[in-house]
Amino acid sequence: MNDFIVRVNNSKFNVKIINEIELILDDEQFNYELLPLSSNSFILKLNNKVYQLTSEKLNSDLYKILFEGNYLEVTVRTALQEKALKLLESSVSSHHRHLEVRAPMPGLILKLRKKVGDQVELGESVIILEAMKMENDIKAPASGIIEKIYVSEGLAVEKGIILFSIS
Repeated sequence: MNDFIVRVNNSKFNVKIINEIELILDDEQFNYELLPLSSNSFILKLNNKVYQLTSEKLNSDLYKILFEGNYLEVTVRTALQEKALKLLESSVSSHHRHLEVRAPMPGLILKLRKKVGDQVELGESVIILEAMKMENDIKAPASGIIEKIYVSEGLAVEKGIILFSIS
C-alpha cells in the first residue's frame, strides 16, 4: 500500500492507495478512478460521485487545485516524508530560536512567496531563486514566523547572502 498525508487548507487526511481502483481515506474505503482530461485537468470518480479537478503544481509537494468552484491549497507527502519532516523540525526547533537562510548559489530573486510576519511550515516554499536558467525553490528549514526578508524580487544575489530569517 502507498500511504500519503494530504493537507487541504487546514485539514489533514490520511490516504492509503490499496490498488488501482480502491483507496482508504481516514479509515473509510472508496472505489476511485482518476481520468486525465489534459496535463492539469482530471475527472475523479469517487464511489458513485464524479468531480472535475484542475491542478497547478506550485512546488514539489504543494498544489493549487480548483475543486467545485473553490481554489484549495493541497500538500501531498508520503507518510515517510511527513515523519522525516517532523523529526527534522523537532531537532531544528529544539536547537535554534532564530534561523537565517542564505542563498545556496548566486542568482536572481524571481518571487517572494511569503512576507514578513507570515507563518511557515518546515519545507514550505519562501523564495524562488533563478540560477543558471533554472528556478530553485528556497524552502523554510523549520516551522516558524518570517522575521525579516533581506531581498526583493528582481534582485541579483551572491552565494551566501542572507535571504530571510525565521523565528
